[in-house]
Amino acid sequence: MRGWQEVYDGGSPEAERQIFLDLAEKMLEIQESNRIKAGKDHHDRTLHSKMVVGVAQASLIVDAEIPAPFRVLHFQPGAALPVAVRFSNASAIPQSDAMPDMRGAALKIMLDGGDVHDLLLTSFPVSHARNARQFVDFAMLAQGPRETFLPRLASRFGEAEAARMINNIQQAARPCASFALERFWSRGAILWDTMPVRFELRPMSTAASHETIDAGPDALRHEFTARLKSGSVSFRLAVQPFVDEASTPIEDAGIEWREDVSAPVEIATLNIPAQDLDEADAKARAAQIDAMAFNPWNAPAPFRPLGNLNRVRGVVYAASSQRWQQRGHSKG
Repeated sequence: MRGWQEVYDGGSPEAERQIFLDLAEKMLEIQESNRIKAGKDHHDRTLHSKMVVGVAQASLIVDAEIPAPFRVLHFQPGAALPVAVRFSNASAIPQSDAMPDMRGAALKIMLDGGDVHDLLLTSFPVSHARNARQFVDFAMLAQGPRETFLPRLASRFGEAEAARMINNIQQAARPCASFALERFWSRGAILWDTMPVRFELRPMSTAASHETIDAGPDALRHEFTARLKSGSVSFRLAVQPFVDEASTPIEDAGIEWREDVSAPVEIATLNIPAQDLDEADAKARAAQIDAMAFNPWNAPAPFRPLGNLNRVRGVVYAASSQRWQQRGHSKG
């Protein structure tokens, strides 16, 4: 399948990489600013700094009837793939679970020979930023005085585009009742052999927790822990195929791939089995997961990330992880 293309900032992969290295330096400045604001003596991840839940004993079970176009490498009928899962709050500075925020789900699929395949998702279907430059400019502007942020944003991007970005952020940052009830989207495209797709996780649970959980700073962890003690938590993995550049663009991450244009196809189940996350072994495994570096570029070649925002993530995430892993963590 073609009909899609990648357009490199600066006109070539080499020119774009230099642009991305410059943008990475700006993100490192933001990472340092956040460290100072948080009053810490070490760096956290640039985004999704607070892991709410980390589970090593999960599996991705591929459907026995997975459609032929999606049978690529390890995605074969009936395959059971071990997975480490990191659920997080999106904020760059750790904050209470009760605060409105976007949420994240990061999956590290363990493959034969020590290889991995990372899938990164967030709880809103479309990015506020269309591309890497816009993402970094927005982040830099957000570092200034809150009371003048909107005028600065409108001056930089124009009133209509600033309004679109703010509306996106306001919709995405909301309270969360349970990670088990959240829906997560990739927001950017990846290659699936020869076909670009976006992907998502759809919760199979619909019931609220049976436990009464105090609305404290770690309420979401307590809720998920209580839920897993009484049963498993599962999600369906679905992929959304590319249709055309107008309705399912590769480079513009600010445009949603609507389901009435490209219907998602469910292909596998993420299963997190019942367990006690308060046990010592579970806490040790969670600490190992929090030390892992998740990156969409941790993937076999047939699943290469696509688009400007995904390409910059390979550069920025690598630079950021070098800092926060100096806390004594080993690279995952």
